[in-house]
Amino acid sequence: MKKIFEYKKLKYRYIKKWNLIWNCGFYIKKSLLLINEGSSSINYSQQCFEGVKCFLKKKNFFHFRINLNSYRFQKSCKYLFLPIINNFIFLKSIKITSYLNFKYIPNLKIGFLYIRPLLIGVGKNIGVKTSKKFIFTIFCTPSFLTFKKQFIKSIFLKRIIENNGHYKIGCNYITNIYNNFFFKKYNFDDYIHLNNNYFEEIGTSNIILYLKKFFLSPSNKNILPGINKFSFLTFFNKKKFFLNINISFNIINNSVNIISCGTAIFYKIINSILFKNKIIKYKKSFLFFFINFFFKKIYNCLYKINKWIF
Repeated sequence: MKKIFEYKKLKYRYIKKWNLIWNCGFYIKKSLLLINEGSSSINYSQQCFEGVKCFLKKKNFFHFRINLNSYRFQKSCKYLFLPIINNFIFLKSIKITSYLNFKYIPNLKIGFLYIRPLLIGVGKNIGVKTSKKFIFTIFCTPSFLTFKKQFIKSIFLKRIIENNGHYKIGCNYITNIYNNFFFKKYNFDDYIHLNNNYFEEIGTSNIILYLKKFFLSPSNKNILPGINKFSFLTFFNKKKFFLNINISFNIINNSVNIISCGTAIFYKIINSILFKNKIIKYKKSFLFFFINFFFKKIYNCLYKINKWIF
């Protein structure tokens, strides 16, 4: 699957400021944020964000499990001592921002509108301490997908962050920026994080292993609880699936298929893996032919549930 995922300035975005209390918030056209050089977000990574998908079908739009994004966002805010955005404000501001940018939402068959809620610490700060001022903003960009390429290769690199991975915060992604440079340089499509010889995530995405009778997926404090992953496992509720397990090389080697899933990439099926100079190749299974059906089925079901949205 080849994705086109990059920033594009759209007409409207949402901004809300905190100075002991949240202001009312505004929908604006200006895309630049003016912040002080001492802001805790750029000096000490006091910031968190989310990724929300918005789909268009029959001139109506709906968001993919936005309530789970809201919960995860609040959890990240609490962890970093950021002021909490309540569930009502989070959902309402995203829906209105989507409505204002309605003409930029791609059709369900070709892509989706990617929405980025972002909360950052700002103000004249110095020293390692929480900020007194914050900015909450939401911006959007269209994302388009084609399904020509279904496979990726992977090289394994170690993740250095401990017990922070289940929060969607900026400091968790510096390792990925470093790793992305090298795997592209050596012509790999992606990489998998190793922790004490156990496999945790594929780049910035969750990993799901398919064995003939059940699914496996690791779950610990280093791994972000992916919304797409749990949606996938819920969809296959007739099959057994297991979390909170350690994925060893032996399990990887005996898997029928390996899937990576994330907000931006949707789902990818792994073609081959390079590990310690050994290449493991995976054959086509029923999952390969079923994956496209899953895209249509799961989002059609969610559309029926979410008809009340605008």
